[in-house]
Amino acid sequence: MLTKEIAPLSPQTDPTSLFEAARKQNEHAVVQLIEKCSARIVAGIEIAGVSRYDSSFEDAQNQALFEIWKQFPKANRSEAVCFWMHGIARRVAASRVIDPAVRQRRRDEKYRTHRGSDEGIADGPGQSIADRDLLGRVLQELSPDHREVLVLRFLEGFSEQETATLLATTPKTISSRTSRAKRAAIDIATRLEGK
Repeated sequence: MLTKEIAPLSPQTDPTSLFEAARKQNEHAVVQLIEKCSARIVAGIEIAGVSRYDSSFEDAQNQALFEIWKQFPKANRSEAVCFWMHGIARRVAASRVIDPAVRQRRRDEKYRTHRGSDEGIADGPGQSIADRDLLGRVLQELSPDHREVLVLRFLEGFSEQETATLLATTPKTISSRTSRAKRAAIDIATRLEGK
């Protein structure tokens, strides 16, 4: 995987040349850029919820560095390389935190018992099935972006911040996308119920 180029680049190598060498996966160039951006990489991992004092921090860091190495040929802006590495580290670490949380939540919901719960009794069992059928049809008709944000926010229970992290965007974008998705879902449900 690593190139066979042995001679290290000099520390005086200009940033653009260093970046271009890293894009060609020159081992020394990649290492120099990672060292230069190490504070941002660590910050990205910590923002995603993995503290540097956590036992899984080293694994998250190694996984992030491996992903950075793989993605270097696709990088295209040398002046923002630290921000680019930060984003990759944040996404990789977030997947380590969020994916297990999603799996646990799904297991809990699948095996949960409703002892003593009045949920679904007032309207009868047929009403619950009809609601789920309507929800399924509404989700099918939504655009992929709207479906994705509604599922993450309301079916999976993620906060705006968690959803933004998962989708690599900002909480403000998630907020506006959620509002538009809810309006679209209401319009679809109204139309479907009118049939």
